[in-house]
Amino acid sequence: MKKLMILAILATLVLAMAGTASAVDLEAKGKFQFQANFMDNSDYLSAKKNGIQEDDLNFWFRARTQFRFIANENLMSELYVEYRTRVGSADSDLTTGSSDRPLGIKRVFLQYRFPETEVLTTAGIFSINLPGAAAGSMVLGDLDAGALTISTPITDVISAAVGYVRAYDSADADTTAYQVAGNNQKDELDLFYAALPVTIDGLEATPYFMYGLIGEDTYGAVATLPGLTGPSAAAFDKNVNAWWAGTSFGMTMFDPIVLKADFAYGDLDANQKRNDRSGWGADLSLAYTGMDFMQPKFVFAYTSGEDDKTDNGSERLPVINNDFAFGTYYYGGSALTAADLNSNQQVGQMVMGLSFEDISFLDKLTHDFHFLYIKGTNDKDLIRNNTGLTNISADGNFLTTKDQAFEIDFNTNYQIYDELAAIVEFGYIGMDLDKDTWAAYNTTRDGKEDPALKLAIGLVYEF
Repeated sequence: MKKLMILAILATLVLAMAGTASAVDLEAKGKFQFQANFMDNSDYLSAKKNGIQEDDLNFWFRARTQFRFIANENLMSELYVEYRTRVGSADSDLTTGSSDRPLGIKRVFLQYRFPETEVLTTAGIFSINLPGAAAGSMVLGDLDAGALTISTPITDVISAAVGYVRAYDSADADTTAYQVAGNNQKDELDLFYAALPVTIDGLEATPYFMYGLIGEDTYGAVATLPGLTGPSAAAFDKNVNAWWAGTSFGMTMFDPIVLKADFAYGDLDANQKRNDRSGWGADLSLAYTGMDFMQPKFVFAYTSGEDDKTDNGSERLPVINNDFAFGTYYYGGSALTAADLNSNQQVGQMVMGLSFEDISFLDKLTHDFHFLYIKGTNDKDLIRNNTGLTNISADGNFLTTKDQAFEIDFNTNYQIYDELAAIVEFGYIGMDLDKDTWAAYNTTRDGKEDPALKLAIGLVYEF
């Protein structure tokens, strides 16, 4: 109750301040959701065959609230808080009751326009996203991090945006003593980016470039990120330079046919060859929006895969934190929490599929249907000739050219009120791993697989 009392006191102070300071308007919005998730074989292997010992049924609650303090159209700040728990876990079980529920700050930032200009500056901790038109960014998306960004229109057609992001810092205090153990001078991961949004009637594109400086002493954190390591990574002995270039693209000039696409290339250049990583990715969606009762959409994506060597680094696209998702299960994309597998950090795959979205024959009731075919683009001999590779496991996230999967999603949304929805999501993934490729890599799993199943039921109140 302590944390909830703090939130109540905070809200009271906020309202009091808004009442006494007439120059500041308070705007609040949020999303509260409660759900039951039935998830089976989340690592594509049943428990009786040595898969993970998971609870098939879990209940989740998540609450997010955004407070915006608006001085005028040119100046505002935001405080965004979140509470999330698996019901019955340490903060909500019978031994602790409701005495100590964790309430976290998700985002906090200020934003202003320079007087008499359209130059918009945002500073603080907020969501960072590189352009991603078809299915979110493959490189950097939905990352809440400390940043400073500046954007401005140049003409009616062209805008510009630049930004600096401190994505990681392993030490929260400086070391002042001379030659002490633990160096914190090179323990940051910094990103610098520029984008040039272009909008013409029926066409829009946002080319971008991003440079990353990865400190020598960040390896302890980087080593846990599948998107930044090679298959046989080693501790850095010098700072690492990285860069990305890409563009998003959208075309509506042939409406009701809508095309969206993205392309990205990235290169991570380390002192040791085995830590290098470079690759590319592309995606597209082609939708027909001319029907009132349904929107069919074709989707496709391809990302480069590994060769059969470990001493020459990685051939996959470097990924900071992406939010790429087709479907609502394997790659992410669920409308609920903890109801997908979020396998989007493991690039090196080809996916194509067909979606039917916003299917509606009854008032307030809609359905989405997704079918995906997923195939690996990584060389099978990398797995056959090695074991224990960095961030490469036999659980269906890393797929070779001999592996494939099928995903079927059927989701239903019933709008009880304008602000309250009942959501049901069903998902099935049929994983097909090549036994000859994986049996020796992980002898416990022995190249076996089972289908993954999901049934999630939730209530979502959004205001």
